[in-house]
Amino acid sequence: MKRLPVFIATQPAGELLQESDGECVFNYHTPLPDAFVSLTMPVRAKSYAHARLLPLFEMHLPEGYLLSVIKKHFGKLGIADDFALLSLLAPSLKGRVTLNEQAHADTAELALADVLHNTSPDLFEALVQRFALHSPLSGVQPKVLAPLLDKATLRVEDFVVKSWGPDYPHLALNEWLCMRCLLEAQVEVPEFYLSEDERFFVMRRFDLHPHGGYWGFADFCVLQAKSRDEKYTGSYEQLAKSIVQFVSPAHRQPAMTQFFKALLLNQWLQNGDAHLKNFGVLYSSLSDVRLAPIYDVVCTTAYIRRDMQALTLRGTKRFVSPAQMRRFGIEACGLTPRQLERAMYECVQGLAWLVSATADLLDGSGEASRTAMLAHINRLAQRGLEAHAQMPG
Repeated sequence: MKRLPVFIATQPAGELLQESDGECVFNYHTPLPDAFVSLTMPVRAKSYAHARLLPLFEMHLPEGYLLSVIKKHFGKLGIADDFALLSLLAPSLKGRVTLNEQAHADTAELALADVLHNTSPDLFEALVQRFALHSPLSGVQPKVLAPLLDKATLRVEDFVVKSWGPDYPHLALNEWLCMRCLLEAQVEVPEFYLSEDERFFVMRRFDLHPHGGYWGFADFCVLQAKSRDEKYTGSYEQLAKSIVQFVSPAHRQPAMTQFFKALLLNQWLQNGDAHLKNFGVLYSSLSDVRLAPIYDVVCTTAYIRRDMQALTLRGTKRFVSPAQMRRFGIEACGLTPRQLERAMYECVQGLAWLVSATADLLDGSGEASRTAMLAHINRLAQRGLEAHAQMPG
């Protein structure tokens, strides 16, 4: 039997075990109700059992590029299954829930400015080699979680550094434009940057609590008790119901407005990767749960022209019209007509910024693939503005 101790803020909470048949079991060691490890796993005497790694712990496993790097460099250690991979990552996991009782004292060899203004072609590979085992990040995009010194605050903090390969050229610029569009639409997003050479999209870790320690975080695969293989299953209507179920009443209306605006902009930007792992909640207690900032927004049809939505919306995976989104906002998100109009107006402001920004970037010289991506996003943004302008009322 394999075992991993589980801690909350360095205090013992329970133990995760793997039976010989692969079944995983979690047992609490504490009777304190506030010592829960997940919103979906309240403290109880009875064990939590799952045929595979429980969703809470599976959430920490890397996917895609990072997983391939770890298997390549650490495969000789025997990564037989997800439990073994989690055990390999355990010493470096950070957050409200950890698998290591020791506090982490980060040191940074690089500053945030060094990444944003770097000219070395080997920087990303060096970061991956150094921090791959410290990066519990899902998704197929090349990325790494690295401690960087923020010279503005004189603090070492974790940043997600994303790069891109030939399959998705200029993905960092794509994501920066889309995320900036959301920011201009007054959607809550993490702090993010684009490197000077457009090679890296850099995002500050957003689960640090302002009073110290970490917020709890759970994505909607965890909240809907689904494995990462099921992240493309279900509907946005079901996701809206999960927000109502888990987000505290005091934070629910802002959460539904933010969710609606994110989905509306996903329609206009044609983001086909807004799956269950790309939405989540932050919590400090059972009574303080809020929607996490929106992250991982890109225009996927810049690379996959016939791409569709990750989940169904109003019964289809095709991108839908503003009129259908208006009905979704009222029926699924519970917005009043006035709240809906305000949210759509703010999204239009984001699109207007995007039209102007992409037009400015198209004035400069650049690779054909960069020009094509910018032109595609510019057309989508203009089309969104036109579609909204043609709506009755």
